[in-house]
Amino acid sequence: MTSKREYDLILLGATGYTGILTARYIFKSLPPDLKWAIAGRNKGKLQQLAQSLVPESSSRQPPHTLIVKLDQTELNDLAKRTRLVISTVGPFALFGSETFAACARNGTHYLDCTGEVPWLKDMIQQHDPVARENGSIMIPCCGFDCVPSDLSTWVAANYIRRHFGTQTGRVDVCIHSVQGGISGGTLASVLQAFELHSLRHLYKAHAPYSLSPRRPAPTVPVQRTSIWTKLFGLLWIRQLGWMAYQPQGPVDRAIVHRSWGLLEPTTVAYGHRFEFHAWFKIWGPVAAILWHLGGLILAPLILLRPIRKLLPKLWYEPGTGASQDKIEKNWFEYRCVAEADTATKVKPKALVRMRYEGDAYIFTAAALGEAARILLWQKDTWAHNFGGGVLTSATLGDHYVSQLRAAGVTIEARRDDPALRGKDPFTNV
Repeated sequence: MTSKREYDLILLGATGYTGILTARYIFKSLPPDLKWAIAGRNKGKLQQLAQSLVPESSSRQPPHTLIVKLDQTELNDLAKRTRLVISTVGPFALFGSETFAACARNGTHYLDCTGEVPWLKDMIQQHDPVARENGSIMIPCCGFDCVPSDLSTWVAANYIRRHFGTQTGRVDVCIHSVQGGISGGTLASVLQAFELHSLRHLYKAHAPYSLSPRRPAPTVPVQRTSIWTKLFGLLWIRQLGWMAYQPQGPVDRAIVHRSWGLLEPTTVAYGHRFEFHAWFKIWGPVAAILWHLGGLILAPLILLRPIRKLLPKLWYEPGTGASQDKIEKNWFEYRCVAEADTATKVKPKALVRMRYEGDAYIFTAAALGEAARILLWQKDTWAHNFGGGVLTSATLGDHYVSQLRAAGVTIEARRDDPALRGKDPFTNV
């Protein structure tokens, strides 16, 4: 990719809910000499956003504004003008395909915040070879979907390799605690998936290795889920507590297994027996059963089109979400326990904690901004070593961990100590 392009970065969809937060983060946190623009369809909204970014006391210039239609010709021209596109235009299945294709064709790096696995599966099949050939590093799902799970797994596998001298077996990641809700755009993306695809197609698209470039060896035994977990959602993990089904889990699982497949031929391979599971921490066994049964009762309702039409009217419209004052005190925390792949009966384990004292959407803005920093100015990540293609946040590796820590994300790893049974391993209480 030529470094003589007009812009370093173009943020597409900047006037949407996540786009505004991302624009604010880029203006505040990326270098002041960044050559960037915000792009969308509404000139007035773009100009208003650009001016709102600049405090009266600041001498820093606002970003350029670009009016663009979401068609092949204009998006192709857009991709040629910049080194990197960040897209926050969703639902991506409706509005994201031409942007993805344009970046792959023109050797333009690409980031987005989608969690739409069926769409992403199509994009990988259609554009991964072209992106690799043209040197375009493309990292979708680079926000709350799915950075916490993907990067927690990367940190855990690295800890096991460095401290235990072996590869990684089973990994369990859970949302340990969270305060916050979803935006209208997120709800629209979820509902749109059921409009576009059959239940059978969605099930196949979210299969564990649906996005992975390789499959586990046939000799690796599959650990069967217990009857108690299948029927009642009951699962106790000593280091994590009572686990329940996590709605975002199949998305995280598909992305983490893609990371596994991409990294398997490298010196940072997770391991031949690696397997990933995602959960939501619940308060106890009764709550876990109620959560599980409630999901079984309520989930089929989303298959009914009248219900899908009604839900947006009861929630935020696409492009909107909770106000700034409502999300200021939100937070989330992920926990991870990873088992070393050893021949011993008692296997050493690594514990990882990722916590952000901010809303999940603000985290998404930071995750996109810091990934952009790495793609624009780093050269020694696994993503750069691969030379291009549809990759994952884990391929940005330790650079990404360091940048997110600098952005205020707590990321820590330690060895599981059985002597702390009954105590929080990260607070020792």
